[in-house]
Order: sequence, then C-alpha cells, then structure tokens
Amino acid sequence: MNKHILMVIDNQLNPDKHTKAQLEQNYADADATAYAAHAAHAAAAAATYADAGYVAADQTDAYWLDKYFKNTGENKQDYIDAINKDNKL
Repeated sequence: MNKHILMVIDNQLNPDKHTKAQLEQNYADADATAYAAHAAHAAAAAATYADAGYVAADQTDAYWLDKYFKNTGENKQDYIDAINKDNKL
C-alpha cells in the first residue's frame, strides 16, 4: 500500500484528521519519489490536491486516484478498508 495515497484517501474520508502541514509534508514526500515510477507520480499529484484549500479538490483527487489505481492495479477498496480498520482501533 502506498502511504501517500493512503493519506489522501484518509483525508477524503476524515477531513479534520490531518493538518495542512501534514498534507503538505505528504505532498513533499510523495513528490520526492515521483520520478521513480509513474504510479508514484500519480500519488504525488493526488497528494498535491489533498489540501482542502484547492478548488474542486474532490474532483481532482478522484481523477488522480483513478489514474493511480489504474496504473498500479491496486484496489481502492483495500485502502478504504485499511483506513476504516485503523479508525476503529
């Protein structure tokens, strides 16, 4: 599981859980590895728009997350299940 994508989805499901600084750090960390693989680039782009201050962030997140899951073959529901499991602890 990509920890940067996990945070983006967690932010969508729990918008008050992460601070703006955490989201910005997530973007910076994802961006640093973005050139290692195309999937990582999609993670960085998704993380970029995780900040609630971006216009139409939900639509942008959805676009980049869809690209990420298409490129990697991972299952978005697995991420959602992991987040929900962690939130129940």
